[in-house]
Amino acid sequence: MAYDGFCIRRIVNEYNTMLTDGKISKIQVINKYDVIFTVKKGSDTYNVFASANPSMAYTYITDKKIEAPKNALNFCMVLRKYIANGKIIKVTQDGNERIIAFHIEHMNEMGDKSIKKLVLELMGKHSNIILVDENGLVLDSIKRINSLMSSLREVLPGKEYRFPFDERKYNPYDDSLDLKDTLKKLFDKAKEEDNTKASTVFINSFEGVSKPFAKEVLTRSGLKDSSVSDLQIDDLNNITDNFINLINEIDNSNEVYLYSTGNEYKDFSMCSYKSLETYESSVRDNLVFTLFDYYGDKQKKNDVLQKAKDITHILESQLTRDKKKYSEWQDELKACENKDEARIKGELLKAYAYNLKPAKEVTVLNYYDNTDVKIELDETLSIIENSNKYFNEYQKQKRREEKLKTLIEEVEDNITFLEDNLLYISLSENSADLDEIRTSLAERGLIKKSAVKKKSVKGKYKHYVFMDNYHIFVGKNNIQNEELTFKTALGNDWWFHAKTVGGSHVIVKSDKDNPAEEWDMPDIVFEAAAAVAAANSKNSSSDKVEVDYTRKKHIKKPAEGKTGMVIYHTYYSMVASSDISSYELTMCTS
Repeated sequence: MAYDGFCIRRIVNEYNTMLTDGKISKIQVINKYDVIFTVKKGSDTYNVFASANPSMAYTYITDKKIEAPKNALNFCMVLRKYIANGKIIKVTQDGNERIIAFHIEHMNEMGDKSIKKLVLELMGKHSNIILVDENGLVLDSIKRINSLMSSLREVLPGKEYRFPFDERKYNPYDDSLDLKDTLKKLFDKAKEEDNTKASTVFINSFEGVSKPFAKEVLTRSGLKDSSVSDLQIDDLNNITDNFINLINEIDNSNEVYLYSTGNEYKDFSMCSYKSLETYESSVRDNLVFTLFDYYGDKQKKNDVLQKAKDITHILESQLTRDKKKYSEWQDELKACENKDEARIKGELLKAYAYNLKPAKEVTVLNYYDNTDVKIELDETLSIIENSNKYFNEYQKQKRREEKLKTLIEEVEDNITFLEDNLLYISLSENSADLDEIRTSLAERGLIKKSAVKKKSVKGKYKHYVFMDNYHIFVGKNNIQNEELTFKTALGNDWWFHAKTVGGSHVIVKSDKDNPAEEWDMPDIVFEAAAAVAAANSKNSSSDKVEVDYTRKKHIKKPAEGKTGMVIYHTYYSMVASSDISSYELTMCTS
């Protein structure tokens, strides 16, 4: 389910149990969206994390240590001034909205008790974290909103704190509200409008109702999200009953369901959701700690995606510049192909200098091919001086040609490096893999070495097991390729790599044969390993990829070779499929 009003209701209940009468001992503002404050209550310590990130706003309790900026941000200083060492009196929710308020008692400048509210508005793009004084005035907020940014309300120091929206929706927990009667009136009104869906009625009419909640109501009703005008009375009655029953079931549940596929968390709910039954599920007994696992996992993935995006931008920008250089230098090199014309003209002028006189141009016989050649001259120079001028032009173009060949070779190597690393980004599975790519970029001077973490976590190879006792290891970048080939692999292990293109080094080890002696494998293992090399190469989109393979002992590192570069002369080749789904490969996480 989404981070909706029902989720907030459970969080508030758990926060009240854990945090009420607790003392705020530490406050950190991590960045422009995130705040973490430590609450001590008896022998227990809780780190309350809150984020007003417009793409993913949430709060939970974490045991993770988060590195704060060296210099405290302004909002952090305000929080420390007004609520540091304060006592949490209670935690409340505004109606059934995604708004949480921590009521905090502390001593003001006069030594009198004062109550401040730290308000978490966890409402998508409207999310904010706001500190409000006892008079309902804003002391400050993590995101200041002026009149140019919003016509609904200003969120600025000294301004009155107001509800984010002008119109309030129905609160499903309002005791004076008859839910059945209210839903009937809403459905009757929706029938008069064109194409108003049942889910829209829920979401637009009730506080804290999300799309996943509405979807669950319809799933339990056995209906699709159709227009209200297309539904029968029995359908609407069924929807109404399931709407009320789902609210009651959530309220009476003390469990949290965490849904996943493999190693990835997909969703969570506070009672068993029929709409999520296709996923694997585990049951927890505490929401705020479950949210730490769920959103912490998502945040890690987002961090990886953002880091990958940043590195991709660096690589693509440099690749564009290098390809432009390559094109310009190729054009210059082509112009240098005519350098011999200048040399020949110089030789002819020198040979015929005895019977030539200064002029704008002369025509002489080219004794190399017995054709007449017109040669332009500088009338202010002698024939020999004109000859030397052509010789100088020849030498200049020759030097430029040699220089251009060196530059083109270097830029070709750099283009290959950049394209290879774009491939490695797509193969990266975590932040450690990307940190190794950043290290490679720093070695090339594409980013500053100071921008690379000195104590970064080491990336791990991909590791498959095939036919029980054959272990296939795959490097995911230059650093891993280097280590896999020259540190992990033994001399008689098999080594695979896509031919002439960038890609992963693939090593096959056997756990049953003597590694000191040459050992062989069934053909199917060669085919599977070659397919893995093809799938992890620049040609992975091709149906057939040529792959080289040999014993590791035949692989050498060239003198002054860059990280991940190898040479080999004894090898075999085969054409492999880049589709590894036909092979029963077991992925190992260790």
